[in-house]
Amino acid sequence: MSIMLNEFLSAPDAVRAVVTNNKKVIASIAEEFKKRGITNITTVARGTSDNAATYFKYIVEAIGEVMVSKFTPSITTVYGAKVNLSNNMVLAISQSGMSTDTLMVMQNAKETGALTVACTNNPESPLAKMCDFHIDLKAGEERSVAATKTYVAQLSAMYMLGNALSPVSAKMNISELPPLLDKFVKENKDAIKAFAEENKDINNFIVMTRGLCQTVASELSLKAMEACYKFSRPFSTCEFMHGPIAIVEEGTPIVMLAPDSEFTEEFVAMTTRLSLLGAKVIAFTDIKRVADMCASSIKMPFCRGMNTPFVYTMATELFIAYLAEALGINADSPRNMKKVTITK
Repeated sequence: MSIMLNEFLSAPDAVRAVVTNNKKVIASIAEEFKKRGITNITTVARGTSDNAATYFKYIVEAIGEVMVSKFTPSITTVYGAKVNLSNNMVLAISQSGMSTDTLMVMQNAKETGALTVACTNNPESPLAKMCDFHIDLKAGEERSVAATKTYVAQLSAMYMLGNALSPVSAKMNISELPPLLDKFVKENKDAIKAFAEENKDINNFIVMTRGLCQTVASELSLKAMEACYKFSRPFSTCEFMHGPIAIVEEGTPIVMLAPDSEFTEEFVAMTTRLSLLGAKVIAFTDIKRVADMCASSIKMPFCRGMNTPFVYTMATELFIAYLAEALGINADSPRNMKKVTITK
């Protein structure tokens, strides 16, 4: 078993650690946020951490009705602009807490009067020490080069923070997630392994979904490239209609993440159209009408709402780990990469 796969399997424990260790600091962040009357939130992140920021954006805007923007680091690091972030909470998400660009943006944020929050897996990191508040992922050492358990931990932290900042609580008890994820893995890992082996030749594929699962689509695409050397690109089903659908032809591989949700009819309509165009669609779904049109699919449990990205993340991350294994790729040592990426 690869380190990557083993760490994915330990992800439910990472959720438990986040919940246990961060209730007080997240309550303090929410208190300060409300005391200052902050009206905007800006996130700073790269790679997997930026995918977690996408989940945070959906939560806060959907239930808290507060605008969340993503900051482009080069505005500070290359163009040298000093952006006024005084009425913002600036949230930096970073597994290592060491990247130069993130540190430079947060320094600018502090100098212009922003409320600064770091979310890292390293409380001794420069980023953790620089910010007003630190959310500690407490995931333990992550030995896999690709982010594994820290991604699920980040999703957990983002849910807790987003919920705390919102006037109306989301309808999800996060303490119920670890046993739910444990149960899912136990009951589905063999089927997902077989699914990965069946589809190991998929290449240059599109990942498609909409809504909360956009974070999962982006992470699946990233992991496919870094762990399996498979080029992929995530799209929302809506955005795909604005041009990219022109690339679909006979045999075009599409991975659909299609939970029964507000977007069920859209998922059915898109799968129907893709099938008529000759695409090879495989899916993670609990919608029978979608599954029936696919070349192959994994039957997902019903999980409407905020917990959906957690369950679909476990499914797709296991898929990637087993896909790498089926391809004979050492996912613990992806080429051209190292654990901590320092960018400017």
